[in-house]
Amino acid sequence: MDNALMDAATVAAKLGQAKSSIYRLAQAGLIPSYATGPRLRGRRFDLAEVREALKTLAQQAVKP
Repeated sequence: MDNALMDAATVAAKLGQAKSSIYRLAQAGLIPSYATGPRLRGRRFDLAEVREALKTLAQQAVKP
């Protein structure tokens, strides 16, 4: 699996989600993201890490 960091649009497309949802989850600290760019304002995501975080969130949501 490729470990390259991706932008939110690419991650959203691969997961079938809206780009805004990816940003919202990252801002809430629910999925990992990395600051990039000259002023560290851009966000990049590792798809494998995002998938794992979402899997964990889903498992927590179904626990009684």
